[in-house]
Amino acid sequence: MNPDQLKAYKREKSRQFNANLKLLRLKDKAKKQDQQDDQQDKQDDQQDDNQDDRLEDLLVKIEENHSSKIDELLNNVDELLDTKLDEMFNRLDIIESIIETKLETKLETNTLLPQFKPVLFA
Repeated sequence: MNPDQLKAYKREKSRQFNANLKLLRLKDKAKKQDQQDDQQDKQDDQQDDNQDDRLEDLLVKIEENHSSKIDELLNNVDELLDTKLDEMFNRLDIIESIIETKLETKLETNTLLPQFKPVLFA
């Protein structure tokens, strides 16, 4: 091989080596970028999971709060109904007592009236 061919051969080998080295660097850079993307995806997924958990906890607290408020309202309605029913029954008892008293008085006054004997006409 003459010196010019040797230089051309060396240049070609150097060019191939640099091309391969550049390709390896690009592959390594892409691999690192993929790893960073994967890591970022995992972090994003973890944040999403944490946010979902917080939202779920918040929804549970809201549901518990509403349940307790509904229970409290139902208890208040029950108490109010019981009170009103008691008042109505008390009033009915008073009315019944008044009616009984008036009936007894009426019966007593009716018994004090002279008795009329029926007259039979033949």
